[in-house]
Amino acid sequence: MQISDYLKFEFQKAKKAFNDAQNIVIISHRNPDGDAVGSNLALRYGLEALGKNVTSACVDPVPANSMFLKGADDFVLDFNYEDFDVIVSMDCGAVKLVKFNKTKPEILSGEKPFVNFDHHESNSNFGTINPVDSDACATAFVLYHFFKFCGWKISINVATALLHGIYFDTGGLMHSNATADVFRIAGNLMSKGANVQKISKELFHTTPVNKLRLWGRILERTYVNDDGVTVSAASRTDYEATGSSSNDTGGVIDLLNAVPGSKYCVLLSEDDNGRVKGSLRTQRDDVNLSEVAGQWGGGGHPKASGFGVEGELKPVMSWKVTPKAGGEAHEMDISF
Repeated sequence: MQISDYLKFEFQKAKKAFNDAQNIVIISHRNPDGDAVGSNLALRYGLEALGKNVTSACVDPVPANSMFLKGADDFVLDFNYEDFDVIVSMDCGAVKLVKFNKTKPEILSGEKPFVNFDHHESNSNFGTINPVDSDACATAFVLYHFFKFCGWKISINVATALLHGIYFDTGGLMHSNATADVFRIAGNLMSKGANVQKISKELFHTTPVNKLRLWGRILERTYVNDDGVTVSAASRTDYEATGSSSNDTGGVIDLLNAVPGSKYCVLLSEDDNGRVKGSLRTQRDDVNLSEVAGQWGGGGHPKASGFGVEGELKPVMSWKVTPKAGGEAHEMDISF
């Protein structure tokens, strides 16, 4: 696959920034997923091989399905801006997902290089250096090409971390963003030692009982509304009843997205900070979920997006009276 002249230009600037630096912090987006963690660690391994001091940071802990990656337990929840020469954001489709910019606005001042690695359509190029490719299936996919551009060695750990990110963001290589190029690169990473069986097991085939119980509640209340949208929700009450957390909703969205004929699906889930997260997925080509999520300040990709708003979930019940087939009744539906 040929990369664009734009990406080559940004890669060159990023390479120079890293070569000139000694201390680098890499920030994954809040509530990190497989791509955010895998990409973070892959870049960290590559920079450490060059003799750099590298710190992985995120405001939220690394999820259990990524903890098997080497160094995943070394993420810090905070850092001192003055300790670093270069700041990197990883997989942050919007600047608000960096989160640290709220407490450390100086990271976006331009005083130090800020490298913004990403693949989301909603990314506004908020860094001083922006290796962003919205056509890429994952940030790990962008990073693979960065390694190739720089001539850096792809070790077993790098290969595993990159494939972890790609595998997560393509739904186990089953989503429509899993192109022929993606399969070629996945094969290349496997040839370098990436353990796809371990990645697959940890990401998609390890589900504790409490998580299954939560999914059961979510699936039981799933419905398709009059606009053809599949909807469900998970509240803090559900977490308490099942001994789970908001992190345990991960993965159930793919089941909602399997409803035939649905325009798209949305899962609303409360977190522990007074916010409601909306996760959106679709299999259709005539729906752009980035635009849908944008109505509430979110974004992402045409087929996978999300948003977050302050508030809490409140269930609403409605009933509708419809005519019986072949019987005498009112001429229109009655809704309450």
